[in-house]
Amino acid sequence: MAKTKLLLTCVDYTIPFHDNDMAGIVWHGNYFKYFEFARDQLLARLDLSIVTLAHEHHVGLPVIKSFCRYRKMLTFQEPIKIYAAISDYENYLRFDFEIKDRNGTTMTTGYTQHAAIDLNTNELLFTLPDLIKERIAQHLDSQVKH
Repeated sequence: MAKTKLLLTCVDYTIPFHDNDMAGIVWHGNYFKYFEFARDQLLARLDLSIVTLAHEHHVGLPVIKSFCRYRKMLTFQEPIKIYAAISDYENYLRFDFEIKDRNGTTMTTGYTQHAAIDLNTNELLFTLPDLIKERIAQHLDSQVKH
């Protein structure tokens, strides 16, 4: 299961004015917001929304590690594509991201790593719940069959 890297989603986005700093480039913290857009869409495709996991399964997925490599700057009204892939889902969940401009140039890469916690006890789970692993495996199996 670990280290399976398969492109699972892509989100189109156009940079709004409020995402820019005074120099007219995207403020560095907004890249993690873009990662979250793609991560949320990917989880929704797996029928694993953060809200459903929390309210129905009492599982939280807090970010425990994040990284962003800013290769080229993004600017106001620039159309981008945000790609997300799951690269590990055994003991923790790792999402890898790549942001590309309209020409397909890689502008940013990064990742977030998430631990699972039991929201009833606030205790760390040392492996991902079976529900999460099963949904990811089902999705990967369906992609292989097509």
